[in-house]
Amino acid sequence: MAMNLSSVSQLLEDMENWDKDKRFMAASDLTQEVTMSNQVLDVHLQKRVCQAFVKQLEDQSIDVQGNAVKCLAKIVCKFQEQQIGEVLAKLSQQVLDGKAEVRDIYATCLKGLLSELPASCSALACQNVLPKMLHGITSIPSLEVKEECTDVFHDFLKRFGDNRIMQWSDQDNMATSLLNLLKPKQHKTSLRKKVIACIGALSAVLADRQLDTLMRTLLGDVRSAGTKTDKQKYIQCISTVSRHVGFRIGQHLKEIAPLFLQIVNQATQEDVSMDGDNEKDHEVVENCLNAFECFVLRSSKEMAPHLDELCGVILNLISYDPNFYDSSDAQDAVMEEFEEFDEDGLVDSDDDDNSWKVRRAALKVLEAMVKGLPDRLDEIYTKFAQPLINRFNEREESVKLDVFTTFGEMAQAAVIKAQPFVSTTSGPATSSSFILEVERPAAPKERPNAHHLIAVMPSCMSQLNKQMRSKAAKTRQGALALLRTLSECIPQHVEPNLPQVKDELIRAMKESNSSMRLDSLVLVRHLAENFMTPRTFQQLAPELCPLFLACCADSYYKSIAQALRTIGAYVYTLRPTPEQASPELKEMLPVYDVLKAKLLATDIDQEVKESALECLGHLVACTGDLPEFQAAIQDCLPSFVERIKNEVTRSTAIKALRTICISKVQVAAVSSILPAVGSNLSQYLSQNSRSFRQQCLDALVQLIRKYGSAMPTDTTMQILGDMVAFITYTDLYITDLCVQIAVQVLITSPRMAPTVIERCVPAVLTVCRSPLLQGSALDSILNFLSRVAQHREHCPFEKLRQELSNTSVIASAQAQAQRHVIGTLAKGLAAVTSSSAPDVQKAAVQHFLEIIRKTSGNPSPEVTHQCELSLLALGETGKYIDLSGVPGFCEVLLQQLESQQDEIRLAAALALGYATVGAMGTLLKVVIDNVQQAGSEAPGQKKQYLLLTSLREVIAIGVSQRQGSSSLAEHLKPHVPRVLPILQEYADSQEESMRNVVSESLGHLLAVDQEAVMQALSALLSKDRDSWRMRAAAVASVRFAAAKHCQASTILPLKEALLNCLGDEELQVRKVALHSVNVVCVSPTCSEVLQDSTDLILDRIKEDSKQKPELIREVDLGPFKHKVDDGLPLRKFAYTVCCSLLAAYPEQVASPALIDLVLQGMGDNEDIQVICCQLLQDLCSWNFALFRIMGRVGDLVEPFDRCIMRWIKQVQAKQQVGRAMDMLRLYARTLKVVEPIAEANQHKAFVDFMGRIMKDQAFAQVYEQAAAGKDSL
Repeated sequence: MAMNLSSVSQLLEDMENWDKDKRFMAASDLTQEVTMSNQVLDVHLQKRVCQAFVKQLEDQSIDVQGNAVKCLAKIVCKFQEQQIGEVLAKLSQQVLDGKAEVRDIYATCLKGLLSELPASCSALACQNVLPKMLHGITSIPSLEVKEECTDVFHDFLKRFGDNRIMQWSDQDNMATSLLNLLKPKQHKTSLRKKVIACIGALSAVLADRQLDTLMRTLLGDVRSAGTKTDKQKYIQCISTVSRHVGFRIGQHLKEIAPLFLQIVNQATQEDVSMDGDNEKDHEVVENCLNAFECFVLRSSKEMAPHLDELCGVILNLISYDPNFYDSSDAQDAVMEEFEEFDEDGLVDSDDDDNSWKVRRAALKVLEAMVKGLPDRLDEIYTKFAQPLINRFNEREESVKLDVFTTFGEMAQAAVIKAQPFVSTTSGPATSSSFILEVERPAAPKERPNAHHLIAVMPSCMSQLNKQMRSKAAKTRQGALALLRTLSECIPQHVEPNLPQVKDELIRAMKESNSSMRLDSLVLVRHLAENFMTPRTFQQLAPELCPLFLACCADSYYKSIAQALRTIGAYVYTLRPTPEQASPELKEMLPVYDVLKAKLLATDIDQEVKESALECLGHLVACTGDLPEFQAAIQDCLPSFVERIKNEVTRSTAIKALRTICISKVQVAAVSSILPAVGSNLSQYLSQNSRSFRQQCLDALVQLIRKYGSAMPTDTTMQILGDMVAFITYTDLYITDLCVQIAVQVLITSPRMAPTVIERCVPAVLTVCRSPLLQGSALDSILNFLSRVAQHREHCPFEKLRQELSNTSVIASAQAQAQRHVIGTLAKGLAAVTSSSAPDVQKAAVQHFLEIIRKTSGNPSPEVTHQCELSLLALGETGKYIDLSGVPGFCEVLLQQLESQQDEIRLAAALALGYATVGAMGTLLKVVIDNVQQAGSEAPGQKKQYLLLTSLREVIAIGVSQRQGSSSLAEHLKPHVPRVLPILQEYADSQEESMRNVVSESLGHLLAVDQEAVMQALSALLSKDRDSWRMRAAAVASVRFAAAKHCQASTILPLKEALLNCLGDEELQVRKVALHSVNVVCVSPTCSEVLQDSTDLILDRIKEDSKQKPELIREVDLGPFKHKVDDGLPLRKFAYTVCCSLLAAYPEQVASPALIDLVLQGMGDNEDIQVICCQLLQDLCSWNFALFRIMGRVGDLVEPFDRCIMRWIKQVQAKQQVGRAMDMLRLYARTLKVVEPIAEANQHKAFVDFMGRIMKDQAFAQVYEQAAAGKDSL
């Protein structure tokens, strides 16, 4: 927008008008005119504008003055630097020698201008403001000038303290000048407070030497302080500095902590006097404790020697109340009487007692200890849990709320809410004893030290019940909030006490305070979701259910939504299993009327709509088969179908439909909506959203599984027609769901078999030829093919066999892809064969054998593929059918082990192993005999490996099926004494592949016969130093045992040997041992084995992660020489194990020592840098770890700077651009995680580094993508 210069001149004249209103409006209009215009005023006009606004600062009207302050800060930023500098200089000078009555106006204006200036004006501010403010502080005697200068200097430090001019200035003089203002006793309190705040801001930008000098000076002042007032201000200053500098104060804690502890003890142990000094004592103690809060969070390592004494002090101070006396017997009565007096206004503790400040500060320190010292939670719970519960009777309400908050933090620290490895639950939460066919979410996992907190829960609930009866609304609300926190963290221990707090919960649901109603509803919902004893909730249902209904009629939409969610969770307690329908279930009948009204309404909040749909799904899942609920359900279903059709609510409605379908009860009413629901879900498959398509397919799978027999034929045809297009190898998860739909149609509607086969089989066969097919999609396709094979009249076996035997499509694929596709086709042939009639099975086996005999010795690729496919198909079929009785079966397979082609030999070995699984009684002896025979033949090395491969497959499959069928393991166990000597013999093989087969077999056999295998492994591990291969093979077996999720007791006897191998002299043994440690750490069943050995493992990691020159060798390649680092694989394993240790045992592993590993790794190979970046990201993701590592963040600047600049140069030179951009993205994501920590803790070096590196356009773009989450590797 262009600027009208004539109007600017007129506005400047109006700013001097006699009418104050006109002056005010002219200033505002001029500001808007300049700031909204893209035209720059000339220098002369800029001077006139600045002079006009500065003049208004002395205006007689306060309104005009205030407006000028606001406008000048905005308008000056639009001018040239020369004008900005002049305005800054003039305002600074006016603060020093301007009129006293408007000095505060100038100071306020200057502070506003400093806050508005861009970072580019940092140098201007330093040149024009800093010297004058320092002059005012040091040389001008007026206290008013000193106060204003100190205030401006404080804002300047916060805004531009990191400027280089500021850092090059005489920082010692600045600190000394400010400290001198604290010494005179006649200075008023407001000046002292501003000086202390200014010292805190200055300390954040001081260099280490100056900070050290400042702290020593302050400590000396504390010791030499003659009065309590002086001591208080210096302690307050140290506390302020500690909050600003964070970890940097750690080196001084050896002096500060003992001194502060001494001061606290002296101030709180003296007799209470009546001279009024105790009030100052309390403020001194409060300041000391505030400092300790910061020390514990940010310098926990340096505080460690003083923590025991600090715990003792805090234990006393949380109950420190020198002016309150009571006996333990009459305490409750006294507190109730005190509360009544307080409400009548007869007692006001704030007027004559401030000891509550000490108790509050002590609670803050305890809260910091809970957050920042997770490794000492056991001690904290033991010492503080019960005393903290006793403090629920605190007489000061604000402190009582802090007590509740602190106990809530202790409860949250007692559990691990993220459970990546938990897949099953115990008690009533298992799928076998629940009304739904899925597992209930597990309650948060308790930490080992949580038992101390759980032991005091009865006492806690009793005290909370008393507090919830308090007459003070805030107390009731705080107690209820704590109870809600407990129900979220440890619901299984709150549930037994639910009847005890029932009356107060009912009262809370009737409260006028919406927050209390919400808390009570959320509390009940959490307890119901994790119920242990349904009878407890059933007894309370007659009283609670009407209250839920009353909350559904609330005027506050969040209360309505939460009430509906609570009902949805509570109904499962009234019918936990189909057989256990309690009489109290009738209390849920009126809910259907509420749900019908909510589903029909169009003018209600979206959250209420979604909650109503979720609630309907849960209610129908529990009551859908009960006669008394049928009419109510039928009334709700039409509006439910409309919600499925509605674009806004359809996603939530589909989730509710799925909940209904996975219920174990048969809901007859659903049959009436099947055509509409099935048709809509089918149509939604064409939506672009993959997640929504996935949701629709999942719902269709469950819908057809449960109600497919009642689904109209037209609807089923539509579903099949719409979903077949998504059976592709490009999205295997969607394909998996589509194939599951086809399987369910075949099961529930056999009449639809011709249509299913016609439409789905061609697409499925196409996917079978993809090298990408694997996992659950492969399992679903094999299930589908076995179902199709049962319909011979619609899909003859021969047709399927021919399609699955067609290997022509893989002729041009790579060798690895060919092997994968052939293996998939063999599984498909086996699924089809094993599901066919006996005569078809016999003919198919003979056909496979005939192909093998005919193609043997033919080197043609197509013939080789057919032979390989037939061998694998025989083996896969042998898993399900005993083929040992087929004439010539064993001879053919053993003969192929001596084929000239590697592919045929390997396929024959695998086939022999697979077939042995289905014929343990006969073929297992054949395999073992042949292994022993091959071992006695010198030239039989390849055959030995192949036969060992067969044996490994038998053992691996036998162990994996051990849980479902013990017969395989029983067949294996008698043969273990014969197998073990063979494995021991080959453990010293020169071939690494042979040793891997031995290790895997030994690891799997641990689950079959632990005692015998343990003896064999002990023998291997006790071999002399020259037999390192045996040690490596034995240690590697631990990895395979852990990978099979064996119990901790299985590998516990090998723990010592495993740890010893981490320090083995042989490089390969150490590498294998690290690999085994890595697998054990991430195993969900045996990670506890290494929990008490993390320090030893970390020591070995530190040693193995170092680059060692003796492991680097030079290879002469003729024209040039190449360096090979034999230690690189070991270092990669070491860093990977470190990541796994951090994930498995974060509280023990997270420490500044990991930063040292990262710094070391950032100077290593690129692959190691990738692991180090991930390690750093993981370390920063743990909140408690931030307090431990924040002191080392500045050390990351140099390695990241070096690495980033290296790859930026690669990009600029257009060399390895793809690799360089990948690395830059990695660094950007890592820095994005670290930067907030650095900014929050005043890491100036890191912040400066980020500002410098962001000037590079390439990296800035990558960083922005990382910040937006749009980057990808």
